[in-house]
Amino acid sequence: MILGFTFLLLLLILILVGVPVGFALAGTTLVGLLITGGWSALPAMSNTAWATSSEFVLTAIPLFVLMSEVIGVTGIGRDLFISVERLLGRISGGQAVASIIACAIFGAVSGTAVGVAAVIGAVAIPEMLKRGYPAPIATGAVAGASPLGMIIPPSLPLILYGVVTETSIAKLFLAGVVPGLLITLLCCIAASILVRRSHVHATPVETGSLIQSFSLSLPVIILIVLVIGSIYAGIATPTEAAGVGAVGALVIAGVQGRLTVRRVRDALYASARTSAMLMLVLIGAMLFGYLLGITRMPQELTSAVMSMDISRWVIFILIMLAYFLLGMFLEVTSIILITVPVIFPTIVALGFDPIWFGIVLMVNMSLAVVTPPVGLCLYVVKSCSPGTSLAQVIKGTTPFMFMYVLVLCILCFVPQLAIY
Repeated sequence: MILGFTFLLLLLILILVGVPVGFALAGTTLVGLLITGGWSALPAMSNTAWATSSEFVLTAIPLFVLMSEVIGVTGIGRDLFISVERLLGRISGGQAVASIIACAIFGAVSGTAVGVAAVIGAVAIPEMLKRGYPAPIATGAVAGASPLGMIIPPSLPLILYGVVTETSIAKLFLAGVVPGLLITLLCCIAASILVRRSHVHATPVETGSLIQSFSLSLPVIILIVLVIGSIYAGIATPTEAAGVGAVGALVIAGVQGRLTVRRVRDALYASARTSAMLMLVLIGAMLFGYLLGITRMPQELTSAVMSMDISRWVIFILIMLAYFLLGMFLEVTSIILITVPVIFPTIVALGFDPIWFGIVLMVNMSLAVVTPPVGLCLYVVKSCSPGTSLAQVIKGTTPFMFMYVLVLCILCFVPQLAIY
């Protein structure tokens, strides 16, 4: 186990000095295999890389990313916010609540927190500021709700978790629905309270008819029904549903006359870049997991933990605290792919449900994208409001972070919310 921790320390050093995560993982594996098995052990790297990249389920990643990018570049995401805003704009804190609900809905077709923050933030934040909302509330509502894209299916981090742990992705998607809706509800309540306490006198929003508002959000609703509905109905696998979603987004944008050559090029380029990055990190993580398997670090760590006379909940709390601290310095994808292969055998040995733990982990990792200094959504939201300082964004996001912590505690006491 000492050798395994040595390789883990080397990996962390490489990441801290600025080596890209995928290269750091592969480089550490190369060094580790040379030390443990010599040159004859190196062919295992190519075999592992091929076995990882040829997984059929991974096809869902670029397809879901493409669907999200098409919705973003064609302005369909903007229509979604306008639709929700028209329905809720006249209630107290209506625009803040509308931005949270729009984040939740767009999260159901995006799968990433950063994508939600970029699309909804670009529309919602300037509109809220123009109507008199304080900058912390305007930016905090979007930043605080953007992690919902990691919990509400189809979540890309959940796909990665499912691949690494060999857990059913369809079951993970189903388990994320109720916690995601609960967080949405709590964030809406928090936003309404914050607006009331701030005595915001926002300019009323021009409301339209229910039919007009519904027609604006109809394309996104159709995609959600096609993607999530087909999975839950047993009609399609997550990969097949991703293909339906990607084609559906292109067809809807084309029918609406928004699909230009430039937008298609931009969407394809962004999708290829994101997918390539995720695949490189995933391959590196599986290589590093193979190295840890050789050193028997996960097995020995599990044995050491099981030999301790400590409550499993104490161990669980320590694991959650460790993940929270890691989230302050590392990106979510890297954390999941590096740590889950090490910690998952211990989780299973302690008797925790793999599906439940996957959702709890996603709720915890939702904090990682909004906690400084590496909280990516904080910087994305700040870019949507050039005159707002990062400190104001953090101040506005903090109350919503407590909603995630509250749901994390609720899931521990009522696990049936995720594994019903």
